[in-house]
Amino acid sequence: MTAVDKAATKLRGKTPVLLVLPTFIHFCLFFIAPLCLLLVYSFYRFVPGGAMEETFVLENYAKFILDPYYRGIVRDTILLGAEVAFFTLILGYPLAYKLARTRSRFKGFLYLLVVMPLLTSAVVRTYGWMVILSRNGIVNSLLLKWGFIEQPLRLMYNRLGVVIGLTEVLLPFMTLALESVLRNMDPALEEAAHDLGANSLQTFLRVTLPLSLPGVATGSVLVFIMAISAFVTPTLMGGPQVRVLSTVVYEQALSLVNWPFSAAVAFTLLALVGVLIFVYNKLLISGKSWEVAQ
Repeated sequence: MTAVDKAATKLRGKTPVLLVLPTFIHFCLFFIAPLCLLLVYSFYRFVPGGAMEETFVLENYAKFILDPYYRGIVRDTILLGAEVAFFTLILGYPLAYKLARTRSRFKGFLYLLVVMPLLTSAVVRTYGWMVILSRNGIVNSLLLKWGFIEQPLRLMYNRLGVVIGLTEVLLPFMTLALESVLRNMDPALEEAAHDLGANSLQTFLRVTLPLSLPGVATGSVLVFIMAISAFVTPTLMGGPQVRVLSTVVYEQALSLVNWPFSAAVAFTLLALVGVLIFVYNKLLISGKSWEVAQ
């Protein structure tokens, strides 16, 4: 083998590393490095006026964990994520099932309709919901016109408005996660259940739902994580009345210029997401091991 052949072989062996290297460098410079800097800031002491004392203290984390006010915000954030995951699951499951089972020639168009909201900014969609749910919006106008209510309902600047907005924004993620699992499910299993005397509800509860649980888990975790870290929708549709962790981070960093405490809150949120993903992976691995054992 000539020297040129040896060099070419050596270069081919390093090709995957060279292809990944630019992305890795970009990831380190614009994601890992800022996170490390924020982690350092989270242990600094805040000095009124926007300054920071370069020391190592745990008072920012202690304040966030021990203060009942911030514990309430953590609880409200988790509940908000759970509510949004629940409603996206209820709305997304029938849609995903229809997409997975339909044989219509317009199936591609149906997929486009599901994905199309993702092509629009969440800010634009949130403003659209603000118009629809306002006191003079379409919903209140129709309800007043049909005589169902006497006074406009308060659908904005409260928890209900935030849940509605986030459910619409995150529904495509749940639908696509469920559809990928339902599409790979053999329809013959449902047909066999019907042949054995099961009705539609029994078939769904005993066959379809158990087999689609990986998609349910994946979609729920994905939606939950995106809901608890959302900023635009809670800020615009919730206002000052709805406090979540993302709005606390924004307020502390830009309004109060308390970067150490803001960084501590941000890393607490990141830790919460990390724990959730870790538990999900453990459960997923345990489920696969149990299936293999069976």
